[in-house]
Amino acid sequence: MQVTKRLLLIALALACAVSSARSEVVIRNDRGGDVLEYYAKYQSLQARGEHVVVDGDCLSACTLLLGLVEKGHRCFTSKARLGFHAAWDEAGATTVQNPIGTAIFLSTYPPEILRWLDRHGGLRSKVLYLDGKELAAMYPPCKNR
Repeated sequence: MQVTKRLLLIALALACAVSSARSEVVIRNDRGGDVLEYYAKYQSLQARGEHVVVDGDCLSACTLLLGLVEKGHRCFTSKARLGFHAAWDEAGATTVQNPIGTAIFLSTYPPEILRWLDRHGGLRSKVLYLDGKELAAMYPPCKNR
């Protein structure tokens, strides 16, 4: 199935499955997953005006929220930790690079994240973590948390 069709189907399914009430979505210990599913999830959250709080690990595809959820609709607690790496797919007991997924990461991340990634060697198989003071310097922390 074409990528755009798959994205539309995922977005439609998410929109139908979630109530229209605005709420706070808390991310804790999210290891990521399918890039297109996360892309659709965050587009849906943004369209509904949800507020996203990152309060723990947000790794891999989870980090797409940086480019898909507006700054005013997301915040990071002192426990937040973002983990970036090149996209891959599991093929049995091994993993293989996914250049399309990596291209989606790079086309979605905001400029400050792209600069940070460049300073740290770019997206590769090793996970790069952004947290603590370095994260707080880039994005204001959550209020009242």
